[in-house]
Amino acid sequence: MAIAALALVLSACGADANTDNDEAAPSPESTVNLQLIAFKPENLTVAAGTAVTWSNKDGTDHTVTSGAVDQQGGTATSRPDGKFDSGTLKGGGEFSFTFPAAGTYSYFCKLHPATMRGQITVT
Repeated sequence: MAIAALALVLSACGADANTDNDEAAPSPESTVNLQLIAFKPENLTVAAGTAVTWSNKDGTDHTVTSGAVDQQGGTATSRPDGKFDSGTLKGGGEFSFTFPAAGTYSYFCKLHPATMRGQITVT
């Protein structure tokens, strides 16, 4: 009887210890919303290997295109670098890209390059 009680106490202790270890690990995924003709957040820092998902919350089309935009006066000239491109995302559409290595990745919307720009910093 004493052995059964001891086993019960030990199994209960083990269950409590496992509960502490069952906490969900942080998800290696982040989301950027395309909303009000802007990327929100505009700048994001993630760990290498993280999948970033862009979600179009606007009723208008957008793209997520890697590269830079040069703006002089009223003219915005886009320079895609070919690392990733969503193509046209309709309202409600999503695009995901996994960042394999540390670095800084600039991106923009081809349809709205003067106002829609963002940056992902990968550590």
